Amino acid sequence: MQITWNGFSSFEIITKTASSDVSLVTDPYQNSTGLRFPRTLTAQLLLSSHNEEDANNFEAVMGEPYLINLPGEFEVKSVFVFGISAPLKREEAGLPVRNLIFRIETEGMKLAHLGALDRVLTDQELQKLENIDILMVPVGGGRVMDPKIAAEVISQIEPRVVIPMTHALASVKESLGSVDDFCKTLGACRREDMSKYKITRKDLPEDDMVIVALTK
Repeated sequence: MQITWNGFSSFEIITKTASSDVSLVTDPYQNSTGLRFPRTLTAQLLLSSHNEEDANNFEAVMGEPYLINLPGEFEVKSVFVFGISAPLKREEAGLPVRNLIFRIETEGMKLAHLGALDRVLTDQELQKLENIDILMVPVGGGRVMDPKIAAEVISQIEPRVVIPMTHALASVKESLGSVDDFCKTLGACRREDMSKYKITRKDLPEDDMVIVALTK
């Protein structure tokens, strides 16, 4: 499996199945955010956790992908995706903003993507995120969880690998904290910086959790 970060909560995950490689893209963002979304991404699966400008640029992803933006269980090209409703603490017009958490199962590994979550997990949500190997978690604060809440959520889930997302980049218009801020809050931060994360089940860390800081 290969994981690349596009900025905000957008990733490209390329996974091997019995028949072919499958490309999955999460949360494609609008260029109005200050970041330019890659023009050449093609996917079979497209996941959108929330309907805001940092996650709803569906037209930018080529290949007529299968869109998952609702709760439910899905199997597409031998990749299993579970969309879990996790409304935000943040409200609009007096109602919690809708948000999905995704549990993705492929290559014998379990990944979780928390969308724009801005709070700790409920017991019900946590039950659906058992035995997560790789966790993609927002850490930048503001409209998403800050490093302190992110650290709490990580201790709730206890993943083997953490990939921080929705954090500061030079051209982003909104004010977000950095990965460095997150690592300082976390304390013990075994960190690896890279542009692409290639991982197989047998290579997952056994003991200490690893923070994989992907660069755009």
